[in-house]
Amino acid sequence: MSTETPPRRYTGDLIMFGTAMLMGSSYPFAKDVLQVMSPLLYSASRYLIASLFLFAAMMLMRRPLGLARRDWLPLFVLSLVGVTLFQACWGLAMARSAPSVGSIVMTTTTAFSAILAWFAGRRLPALGWAGIVLAFAGVILVVNNSLSAITLSFGSLDGTLLWILAAFAWALYVERCAPYNVRLGALRVMAWTTLLGSMVLMPISLAFDSVAEFARLDDRLLGFWLYTAIFPVGVAFLGLTAGLERLGVSRVMVYMYLIPVAGVGLSAAFFGDPLTAARVLGGLIVLAGVILTRVALDRTVRVPV
Repeated sequence: MSTETPPRRYTGDLIMFGTAMLMGSSYPFAKDVLQVMSPLLYSASRYLIASLFLFAAMMLMRRPLGLARRDWLPLFVLSLVGVTLFQACWGLAMARSAPSVGSIVMTTTTAFSAILAWFAGRRLPALGWAGIVLAFAGVILVVNNSLSAITLSFGSLDGTLLWILAAFAWALYVERCAPYNVRLGALRVMAWTTLLGSMVLMPISLAFDSVAEFARLDDRLLGFWLYTAIFPVGVAFLGLTAGLERLGVSRVMVYMYLIPVAGVGLSAAFFGDPLTAARVLGGLIVLAGVILTRVALDRTVRVPV
């Protein structure tokens, strides 16, 4: 029986609902900024701002900031996967595809988590494999964007492949962060990997882009850029760590299924992203697949690490 008190649980539920909405909102806001800013510079700059926000929050919360010497290298490697690679793919994919597509395809992170768990020695039941197949079948329908004809082409797939690589990178990052989250605290791990990863991505972006691109942003787009740095990353990461402390991993994962709902809904309602029958059906199929996969993961027994 859980010793968790109802007020604490309900507070955690409210925090996670808001967190999922914030994370989903990044997709349509980012799409507008990327009309005038290059993807790598956008991703690097907003994550650099987010990392400073996280460190400021940790200082206000009087959380420990430092790292032991033995933690620098593993956290640096994690930052390359979970921030540098993930955000490079995220920005490039967003520039090449509709926000609704990205918010749906990124949900397959759960499927990749299951595959990584299987490679790590956890037995994945048939339900989990069925969920993985179903999730990727839904992705194909979302990208095809038609219920009556095959419209797939390389032009429609390049952005999707980048989204899939981003989903894999995030799944690998979350999986490998687990022991460090337990020992150091999830917020400290997120803050350091966000900072290190953005500092690697920034010079890469400046090799192709220029900080002069910020001059192209009018007040509205500059507000969108700052919003996507502070709220869907900085504030959302704070909410994610608070949710994990109050609800645990399984309950938090349920709220992650609201991210594509927020992304698709906001994209259609305020940013003109067409909401077609194929995308709605495909999105529902993806969600059904990842829910089945999550249930299967929760039923498996973790092997000792």
